[in-house]
Amino acid sequence: MSDSQAGDLPAIEGGAPVRAERLPFFRPCHGEEEIAAVVETLRSGWLTIGPRTHEFRAAFLDATGLPHGWPLDSCTSGLFLALKVLGIGPGDEVVTTPNTFVSTVNVIHHAGATPVLADIEEETFGLDPERVAAAVTPRTRAVLAVHYGGQPCRIEALRDLADAERLLLVEDAAHAFGAEAGGRPAGSFGEAAAFSFYVTKNLSTGEGGFLTCRDESLEEEIALQSLHGMDQGAWKRYTDRGSWYYEVKRFGYKFNMTDVQAALGLVQLRRAPELLAARTRAAERYLANLAGEEALLLPATRPGARHTWHLFVPRLLAGALRVDRDRFLAALAAENVSPSLHFIPIHHHPAHREYFGDRPPDLPVSERFFKTCFSLPLFPGITDAEVDSACEAVRKLLRHYRR
Repeated sequence: MSDSQAGDLPAIEGGAPVRAERLPFFRPCHGEEEIAAVVETLRSGWLTIGPRTHEFRAAFLDATGLPHGWPLDSCTSGLFLALKVLGIGPGDEVVTTPNTFVSTVNVIHHAGATPVLADIEEETFGLDPERVAAAVTPRTRAVLAVHYGGQPCRIEALRDLADAERLLLVEDAAHAFGAEAGGRPAGSFGEAAAFSFYVTKNLSTGEGGFLTCRDESLEEEIALQSLHGMDQGAWKRYTDRGSWYYEVKRFGYKFNMTDVQAALGLVQLRRAPELLAARTRAAERYLANLAGEEALLLPATRPGARHTWHLFVPRLLAGALRVDRDRFLAALAAENVSPSLHFIPIHHHPAHREYFGDRPPDLPVSERFFKTCFSLPLFPGITDAEVDSACEAVRKLLRHYRR
């Protein structure tokens, strides 16, 4: 075997890996400014909901241009509260996508409603409006649309459909902080929109979320239900002008954001342009390095949209390689590049498979996407050399396994 042949042999087959050290799928991007903000908050005595949470609420709405909303402990809580405050429950159907994290569909179950899966389209990998229209029945109350990977789905068409069918529209904007469609921010199309601040997201508070909405009365209801249904939060009750008295007006929940999370969020909001630019540069470097690989389908930005590159998701061209996607990802991991997969379709998970029974939904595009997609490491602190080595590992495997 020649030296060049040995160099091309995948590590999983006995060759040398491209990288000596493992490239993680994600590294947190919290620096000294975030650390100082958390320490200052700890010293302030306000650890749970307090002045920083209220400051973060105003700053987030200002940064996104969205009119109303409330900070929460997670995007999942936001999605659930959106359904609750919009009056969706038993007897109602909610049409959503199979190409999402399970929380999107879990919350429909938790609200007592019935999830209905519609297929995705291959431009944004979000809901196909035509398939959503075909899924609407007299019991349909809402569409729960997911913005996948950092760019908006065909949300304008879904808004038009919701209006025509007199349906509610909720946006799962977990991946979409900073994304735009037609000059409008993600989150501005639905009656409500939930954002995620999980550690891997484009704005991170470790855990956390935000539920935006269209009007002030809905915002007040979200705030009320997010903290046990109490008419006053701890911040109001324990300030110098506060009162011990409170009333519980709803059977509420414990979904509030904390001041520690908000302190992180305020710094991350100030850094948002820098963090977005870093993600975009890394994505563009991936695109440039992998251009021309015939066995690879690269992600693209839909016309008129702003992509914020939460994920970088290429696809293997069906039939182009001698191995399937799963073997390809195992080989990539052996090269010390950590891939991930977004997502295993909802109806493939045991709990949901049992729910849909022996007749799974007809979702050919989702199935095709799932069998060929994978996610490469992408985070603000990734270096050019790390992107280049990840691309080198991908190209090495494509060369070796091509038919």
